[in-house]
Amino acid sequence: QPKVEAPEPVNDQSCVIGQDTQISLEVSEIGKPQVPWFFNNKPLPTNDRFEVAHTEDGTSTLSIRQAEFGDKGVYTARATNAVGEAKAKTTLDIAGIKPTINTNLDATLYATNGETMILKITASGTPKPDIVWIRGNDELILTDRIKVAKPTGDDDAYTLSISNVQPEDQEEYSAQISNIGGSLQSNKCKVTVSSTSPGLFLFLSTYFIVESPLWVWVRVFCNLQ
Repeated sequence: QPKVEAPEPVNDQSCVIGQDTQISLEVSEIGKPQVPWFFNNKPLPTNDRFEVAHTEDGTSTLSIRQAEFGDKGVYTARATNAVGEAKAKTTLDIAGIKPTINTNLDATLYATNGETMILKITASGTPKPDIVWIRGNDELILTDRIKVAKPTGDDDAYTLSISNVQPEDQEEYSAQISNIGGSLQSNKCKVTVSSTSPGLFLFLSTYFIVESPLWVWVRVFCNLQ
């Protein structure tokens, strides 16, 4: 009768999502049994990500390319021949890489009433993290004025833009970033909304007005709006 067993005493293993992995089971008996593989008690999917190889020493190896979260489950090899059947199981867990914030929110931001303000965070992780923007203690609700953008391709930037800024937009903003590997909270950014842009002052000149017996030192500035 054929015998199938996993090389390790504990038939559990894990793989980081997006990476390649292998599951090996040993088959021992006289002759060469057929060794089909099953995933969660169903025949293994047939596609270019799954490949089964058998070696002369009786090892049957399932290779999985670019593991996906849906690959998490129980893999079973069943060895059958004319005299019987044997099987062994291995449970595969798919893990993620916890998000990391590469560029956090600034502590403060000054926005002008009627203009557009933008908050930006860069974060990495596998798979790409999801983000929830928070205003005060509540999840921010998207509107025609309030929009978010997520990374595309190799980009890792998450942005929140609020157009036509209003006084009620003045608040503390933060973000919750998460994937299957874990979650973390960003810094808080205190947004202050003013009616005009912060003034810029240009130093023009310094001169003296002398009026005996007193003199007056005058410095002239120009306020640029």
